[in-house]
Amino acid sequence: MQNLLAVDWDYFFPTPTAGAPLGGHPELYAWPVAEDAIHVEAMWLRRVKDFVDRGLPLPRCSGFEGFWDRFNIAPGAMVVYADSNAWAGQLFPSTFGGEGPWHSVHLYDAHHDCGYKNNTRSFEEWKRQGQIRAENWMLAHYWNGSQLHVHFPPWRETMARPTEEPVIPVSMAIDDGHGAPDVTFDAVFLCRSGAWVPSWCDDQFEEFLSACPAKPVEHPQNVWKHPRDDVRRMYELSCRRGAGSDVGGRHGQ
Repeated sequence: MQNLLAVDWDYFFPTPTAGAPLGGHPELYAWPVAEDAIHVEAMWLRRVKDFVDRGLPLPRCSGFEGFWDRFNIAPGAMVVYADSNAWAGQLFPSTFGGEGPWHSVHLYDAHHDCGYKNNTRSFEEWKRQGQIRAENWMLAHYWNGSQLHVHFPPWRETMARPTEEPVIPVSMAIDDGHGAPDVTFDAVFLCRSGAWVPSWCDDQFEEFLSACPAKPVEHPQNVWKHPRDDVRRMYELSCRRGAGSDVGGRHGQ
């Protein structure tokens, strides 16, 4: 009766596209997403520019303080972290010396990761292809017979926006931010979700990781830069260089 707790860092980063209030500039969050170096690292320099040029404060993560206190995590539980949630689809009790499937997998995430019909038409189709990715890793545990539970963040306004259409039956609900499943978690997986959460929140991720009651271990196949480049400073420096060039050009006329 072992249980896995999976936490996606974007659970703490409200975005209108994932159901947060629209706010004054929802268009700034219409980000194309892909798990590659461009979207995980370089793209944030372009995105920080959009906020700075409009004189807006950079959005930050919130609500992660005290999060771990809600859960009963077994003494000696293994905590694994990486940038992508896809690795959680390869974690089973046997990974930690146990056997059989997880009794339950509880995911705290802004997305359900149970296969999306725009790229996975059915569970049977996924089984034939057999590819575990960030958007479908929960299917591996469904196939193994685990009970799946998806907990969306409290900042999500309604289950109607966006409409969720996983390719498997799964328990989904908006988390109240206080309660917790009545189980003991034998393992925890935490992903940074660098394509979804800005690099300017990496310091907060470190704080969240350090607060975990068990010792975190980086997934051996994880590939990332952490912390990522400070895009705020990079953009400020580029603006200064641009201003300097402009002044030099006027003086040269």
